[in-house]
Amino acid sequence: MSRVFISEATGAVVYVFTDDHCPPHVHARHRGNDWIARIGFSYLGDAITLLSIAPLKNIPQQRVLNHLLGEIEARLTDCRKAWWEIRQTTCLTNQWVRVLNGGIVELLPGREVGARQIAKTDYDPGNEVVRLILRDGTTREVRLRS
Repeated sequence: MSRVFISEATGAVVYVFTDDHCPPHVHARHRGNDWIARIGFSYLGDAITLLSIAPLKNIPQQRVLNHLLGEIEARLTDCRKAWWEIRQTTCLTNQWVRVLNGGIVELLPGREVGARQIAKTDYDPGNEVVRLILRDGTTREVRLRS
């Protein structure tokens, strides 16, 4: 387990488990109020997603969750870095994408006409760059937080 940061607004500890699974996510655990939330993120964009909260009887108030999500969004670079250092994956291998004008890469739910499949990825946490190697032999770089 690797601690990423402690939420100043909620007191929850945000971390990544060493044996975690895809999709990329962090856990936020509040020991005093006995809840844990999983928040997902991507290496292709800045959106974050609340994946789960447990146990249901101890769900924090919406404003507490909003503060936590805001802090995770602000510290997304740290979350990605921690995930990468522990898991060494962006969880994008075999995913389908569409490369739009200007080099923008759009993640697709499945294979579509004109889609390309990701064969391999590499992530540079210092520069926040994801390098996609596509099955057709082409490569694309995605700069995050430019």
